[in-house]
Amino acid sequence: MTFREKIDWLTLGLIVLAFGGYALIYPWGLRGIPALAAQGGLLLAAFIAITLVITPAAIALAIHRPRDANAPADERDRDITRRASTRAYYVLIVGVSGCFALAYWTTDLALVLNGLLGSVVLAELVRLASQVVAYRMGE
Repeated sequence: MTFREKIDWLTLGLIVLAFGGYALIYPWGLRGIPALAAQGGLLLAAFIAITLVITPAAIALAIHRPRDANAPADERDRDITRRASTRAYYVLIVGVSGCFALAYWTTDLALVLNGLLGSVVLAELVRLASQVVAYRMGE
């Protein structure tokens, strides 16, 4: 497993845990707190948690395999990244378009912002999952 694939797996897992927790806590667990304040606090906690886990893990992986970590992306890596980013882009466009429609029908700013956040997170999950699958399949 290459350094890039390990980082993709790690990031995929962390995003699922952090934003899965956000999705479970936000709508139901914060009664009596203004929606945007709760959203901001939970997002900050998720970003800090992801940063505190991924940074030392990436450093440890780079120390363990420095040659692999410093290797430039080859044609295969660039092709995998390009195709995965293309898939994620389409997911993001559909999600943002849905949020524009949602904003037209509702005045709940927190709902629209969570929809946008969900679109970005889902697109990133699609990108990372596409890369992991491509690396596993040997594409």
